[in-house]
Amino acid sequence: MSIYHHFKKEEYPFVERALEMLRLVDERQIMRLTDFLDPRQLFILQSLTSQVQDVKVSASGGYDGAERVRVLLHPSYIVPEDVNFRLRLFEIKGNQRFVALEHRDVMGALLHVGLKREKFGDILLGEDSCQTVVAEEVADFVRMQVTNIHRIPVSLQELPLADLKVPEKKGTNKTFTVLSARLDAIIGEVCNLSRAKALLPIRAGKCKVNHKVVEDPSHNINQGDMISFGGFGRFEITEVTGPTKSGRLRLTAFIFS
Repeated sequence: MSIYHHFKKEEYPFVERALEMLRLVDERQIMRLTDFLDPRQLFILQSLTSQVQDVKVSASGGYDGAERVRVLLHPSYIVPEDVNFRLRLFEIKGNQRFVALEHRDVMGALLHVGLKREKFGDILLGEDSCQTVVAEEVADFVRMQVTNIHRIPVSLQELPLADLKVPEKKGTNKTFTVLSARLDAIIGEVCNLSRAKALLPIRAGKCKVNHKVVEDPSHNINQGDMISFGGFGRFEITEVTGPTKSGRLRLTAFIFS
């Protein structure tokens, strides 16, 4: 069975690049650093290590629990250091109107100056400022080019990674019961939709589970799964218990605000 059988067609180019890097590291016993990867890409890369003999995958996004990370591929006898990941931290500050900015405003500003998404990591919004981790090779470019966000003048200050502030997750918990852990049933409960109204967007590719597009409404959901649904935001299944006396499963979802 081909290794590609496990992945979607649109993921093939990334799989090819990942295999090429893994084989290069394995053959030459060197280190190779990726751009920022999303959780799905990280999973793919980790799963492909079975195709080589002695290559380890180490990841860092600047803090524990980072969603987007740079990955260092290296022989197992090498112990990576923080400096190997080539990460730089910027704090972005603005005037009082800055507090009204959203995640998408900051991302839009970074993309607008020509920065590729794979060159910066998580965007962390605080009370009166914002921090973001970028690839070292584009740090000077970011500092010079990002002067406004959504027409609000901003200043960028580089800080040590140790000064990174991880904000608490904002959102609400919702507990509900379903007959089975089907994707359409769970989306219906969390988004207050009938199962019929959840079906069409799922089949149209507007739903992701753990950053992978899922078009099968009967896809089984597990505790820890992250689900995003076009137009409704995203949520994480934090608990699955049951069955109850009536045979239903009890789930808790954390709905991000």
